[in-house]
Amino acid sequence: MSPAGGISTIAGMPLTGTPFHDAIAAADARIRTDPRLSATEHLVVAHRGTIVAAHAYRARGLDQAGDIFSITKSVVSTLVGIARRDGLIELDRTLGDLLGPRVPAGRRAVTVRHLLTMTGGADPAGPYDIDEIMTLPRGWLDALLAAPTLAPPGERFAYDNGAVHVLAAGLHPAIGRDLQEYAEQRLFGPLGISGWSWPRDPDGLTYGFGHLRLSPLDLVRFGRLWMERRPALLDAAYAAEATTAHTSGGPPENLPYGYLWWTTTMAGRSAFIAGGYAGQHLVVVPSLELITVTTGAEPALPPGWRPALDVIPSIVAAAGG
Repeated sequence: MSPAGGISTIAGMPLTGTPFHDAIAAADARIRTDPRLSATEHLVVAHRGTIVAAHAYRARGLDQAGDIFSITKSVVSTLVGIARRDGLIELDRTLGDLLGPRVPAGRRAVTVRHLLTMTGGADPAGPYDIDEIMTLPRGWLDALLAAPTLAPPGERFAYDNGAVHVLAAGLHPAIGRDLQEYAEQRLFGPLGISGWSWPRDPDGLTYGFGHLRLSPLDLVRFGRLWMERRPALLDAAYAAEATTAHTSGGPPENLPYGYLWWTTTMAGRSAFIAGGYAGQHLVVVPSLELITVTTGAEPALPPGWRPALDVIPSIVAAAGG
């Protein structure tokens, strides 16, 4: 990796001789032999600033960008934290404030914090499911804002792709510039991330819910930002709040939820996870200075498939042993 990424590598480091390295080797062997894990594309393990394992199981290289699906949501959370650090947004700002009269009366009191915690209360199903919204030729934001309210804001968690698209749209007026321009200047550029791409909806709004394309090595860089909570970029208080459970969460990861991050305990260690469909997972274990990235190839998913996230707890346990 380039020096801008802040990660050094040790070429040819043997993955034998210690329980930690043996656990990584066993995880690699399981990925290669378990048919349920056959769609896995990558396994990358970084420990104390060094990449100790980096495996590509399919054609896409470790430095090639791919669809990270809902890990995108954690990137949006990061941009909120950076904007807060820059004095551009507060978590109690409302949709009515950010997006003005286009927001229906029943949604105007929903705050940035509600959207970050998936407690905005809107109906995320049926015609308001993001897959249905994406069939519209235009007007995605207004269609999502029109979703009926099923619960008062802040009352209950419901995984809502549309809520994060609304949040990304609300960031535009708050930061006063295009979201992707801001992301390049304040996130991707400083982390040494290049070659990224991020779709826009028919009205030119950046997708909030998914489909940003980053490489596995870029995800390590991104994870290290959250592990180190660099004050020049990310508001430290926000980072602590974002990786603390605010609800008990639910599907699809069935873990407690922070600010567009899942929180958990692995092998007795606090960890937080950015997750996406088809086996995209970034796991950060701050107490061990450990970051893992696993990715999957959506077209190759077999019946009964499992994400390579399944192999990570044993690596965490060995790193902490």
